[in-house]
Amino acid sequence: MKSDIEIKNWKDYLEMKFSDQTIYTINDATDVLSNGTYSIIAKGSETEICFIWPDKDWLTIDDIQFYNTKVRGWSGELLGGNGPKNGEFNQKNIEHVNLVLETPLKKGWTSTDYFLFGKIFKSVTKEGINPDAGLVILTDYNFGCIGMILFPISLLIDFGVTKGLIGKKKISIIKPMIQ
Repeated sequence: MKSDIEIKNWKDYLEMKFSDQTIYTINDATDVLSNGTYSIIAKGSETEICFIWPDKDWLTIDDIQFYNTKVRGWSGELLGGNGPKNGEFNQKNIEHVNLVLETPLKKGWTSTDYFLFGKIFKSVTKEGINPDAGLVILTDYNFGCIGMILFPISLLIDFGVTKGLIGKKKISIIKPMIQ
């Protein structure tokens, strides 16, 4: 693990934090205009952490997200997206990013997917591997503009699906990347 280098930007931080190539695989596609991500995968894990759209000098990143191909749920935009203050390179934000990364790396997470008429209605992502506990990271609805048009009906459907009155739910536990 690199430790003798001065960390001057997010790229230095990532290269230091994920330097153990026996554990991590890194895919740097930040120079690909249609992609712009720096992705980390731990060997033996299907969870991927993406650091999105760093600026040219890596002093700002737009966002961090994590997801796993086994589930619909994901982390959401953990830095807020679109050039947030949390993405600026400084000690406070390094500490925030370290805290954010604890979920995919050390705690794991759960995804509860709710289905209505065989199609995904919403996913709730929580930190930790206990689906009945843990901080809710993201609730992601999958009904687009129609949900806004039919807002009161959407609330009733959401209540029915969440309480198990209609539809089905699937709970998936995603183990931490590092075990």
